[in-house]
Amino acid sequence: MWYFPLLKRGIRQIGMFVLLTIAAGGIALHWLRSATSNSLFDGPVTVCQKEAPTFYPRLRYDTKDYVALKNGHNDDFTKQNSKFATQTDAGEIAWVDGEARDEIKAAMRKNAGEERESPDLTRLRYDSCYRDRKPYQTLQIISPEEGAIYPPNLCPPFVTWEDPRNNLWQVSLSIKDESEPRTWITREKQWRFPTDVWGELRRDPINSNAWVSVKGIELDGNGERKGDIQATEPIPFSISPDTADDYIVYRLVAPPFSSYKTPDIHVRDIRKDQPDSFLSARREYCLNCHNFSSKQGNVGKLALQVRSLVKVSNNLPTYLAIYDIDKREGFKVRLPFEIQMTTFMAWSPDHSKLAYSANQKVAALKPIVFETQLAGMATSDIAIYDVESNDTYLVPGASDPNLLEIYPQWTPDGTRMIFSRSPVGPHPAHILFDLYILDLTSENPTSTAIEGASHNGKSNFYPHFSPDGRWFSFCQSDGGDLIRTSSDIYLKSGDLSGPSWRLEFNVDYAADSWHSWSSNSRWLVFASKREGGVYAYLYLSHIDDVGHASPAIPLPLIDRPLASYNIPEFVAHAPHINEKDMFDAIRVEPEPRVVQLRDDNHVQKEEKSG
Repeated sequence: MWYFPLLKRGIRQIGMFVLLTIAAGGIALHWLRSATSNSLFDGPVTVCQKEAPTFYPRLRYDTKDYVALKNGHNDDFTKQNSKFATQTDAGEIAWVDGEARDEIKAAMRKNAGEERESPDLTRLRYDSCYRDRKPYQTLQIISPEEGAIYPPNLCPPFVTWEDPRNNLWQVSLSIKDESEPRTWITREKQWRFPTDVWGELRRDPINSNAWVSVKGIELDGNGERKGDIQATEPIPFSISPDTADDYIVYRLVAPPFSSYKTPDIHVRDIRKDQPDSFLSARREYCLNCHNFSSKQGNVGKLALQVRSLVKVSNNLPTYLAIYDIDKREGFKVRLPFEIQMTTFMAWSPDHSKLAYSANQKVAALKPIVFETQLAGMATSDIAIYDVESNDTYLVPGASDPNLLEIYPQWTPDGTRMIFSRSPVGPHPAHILFDLYILDLTSENPTSTAIEGASHNGKSNFYPHFSPDGRWFSFCQSDGGDLIRTSSDIYLKSGDLSGPSWRLEFNVDYAADSWHSWSSNSRWLVFASKREGGVYAYLYLSHIDDVGHASPAIPLPLIDRPLASYNIPEFVAHAPHINEKDMFDAIRVEPEPRVVQLRDDNHVQKEEKSG
C-alpha cells in the first residue's frame, strides 16, 4: 500500500522522539542529582590542617616464647597456626649451585656473640621491617603530595585520601586561568582524573599548574548532612614538559616471604593501565637481574640470570642467559667457574661486554612470621664476559677472595668500573659496602674509594649513572644491601666529585631501593616499601637541573596485587622480543654455550672438562 512507507517513517520518528525524550530525561535527572549532591557541599568549611604521619612501634618478637616453643613443643612448632610457623627449614629451596646457607648462618652466630645461639633466634632480635602508620585523625590527601610533578605521557593518575569520619566527598580541580573549579562527587576514598580532563592538562604541560582539593561530609540514613563540611588544603601539582620513557620492565615477586619464588617479568606501557607479559617463569624458574644494554629497549642485548626448579642430573641448574634483540636469538652460557651464580649485571656502553658477579655464594633464609626473607652473600667477585669473543675473565682489582665485590657498573665512557666492596664474614644485615672505582685500562689496576659513598659508617650499593653522565645515583642503608628498611637513594655529580645528597622523595621509615633512569636522564623509577614495609610498589620522580627530586608519585594501578615490584628498568621503546622465542632460547633443556677463560694476560684457555 502507498501509505506503508509514510507509516513506517512516522513510527521511526515517534520512536526517535521517545528515545530523545528518555535520554534528555536521564541527562536532566543526572544533572539534578549532581546539582543536589554538589549543593550539600555549599557553605562554610572546616579546613583540616596537614597532619604529620605517626607510626606504631615496630614489632618485637618474644625470644623466650620462641625458645620454649621450639625446644619444648616441637609438635606445635611447625603447625600452620603457630606464631613461628614460618621459621622452619621445611620447604626451603636448596639451590645446589652457589648455596651458602651454612656459611651465612655461621656468620649470624658469630655476630650474635654466642656460638651456641640459633641463627633463627639471632634474626628475631632485629627490628621488624613492617611499619604500620597510625590512621589520620581528619581528612587528609595521601596522593598527590604537594608539588608533585607528573610526566606528560602517564595514564590518568589517582587522587587518594584518608578520612575517618565522612562518607561522601567532592573533588575539586582548579586549573590556572579558569575562574571556577571543576567538581566531581564520589563515595570512594579515591578519584581518578577523567581521560578527557587529563588529556587537557597534558596538551599544555608548561602551563598546566593546577590544584586539587577534597571536601568531605557525613550523611545520615536519610541522606541528610550531619555536622560540618570538612576540606583539605589545596594540593598544587604540575605536569612536566619532560616525558618519561614509555615502558618499564620489572619483576613481580609474590609473596616476598616465600622461599619458593618463580617471579614473572612484565612490561608496563605507562600510557596504559595494564601490563603485558615480558617473560613468564611458568612456575618452573626464578628469573632475575634482567639488564638491557641499551636504554632504547628495542636494540642491543638483554642479560638474565636463570635458576631452574626443574632438576637436571639431580641438580637445580643456575646459568646466565643472553638474548640478542637485534638478531632475535638467545642462548644459555656455561661459565668456566665452579659456581654459576651471576647476579647484578651491567653491560658496557658498546653492548659487547657484560660485567657480573662471579664465584658468588648466596643464601636466602625463610623469614620470621611472614616477613621479608633475609638474603646474604658469602663470596663474590667481579668478572667480565665478552660476548663477541665468547670468553670471560676475573677483573684484576675487583676479585679478591677475601672481599665481597658486587654491583658492577661501567662509567659512561666504558674505561672504568664502579662496584661495591665489603669484607667477607659479617652478618648479612651488618655488612657495610663501600663504592670503589677501578681503571680498566691500567696494566696494574687499583681501586679507589668514591668520596661520599665510602667509609661513612653506612652501606653503599646499587650504583647507576644517568644516561647523559650528569648524575651518579646509588643506595645507602645502615647496613646490608637488599631488603633493608633504612635503604635510601642518593645522588652526586656524574664526575664523582663533591658530596652526595639524599634525594627528597625518600622516606625514613621504609626501603627505597631498586631504581632506573629514563633515557633523557629526567626521571627515576624506583621501588619503595613505604606502604606498610612488606610489599614494594613503583614510584616516579622528576630530577631537575640541579639534582633535586620531586615528590614521589605512584605508578597508577587498577589492581594492586599482594606482591613486590622490583628491579624496574626504564626503556624508551617496547622491546621487540617474542616471549615464546626468548623462553625457548633460555629454558633449561638447550645445551649451553661454553665460555672460555682468559688468563691474566687475556690469553684464552680451554675450559677444563667436568
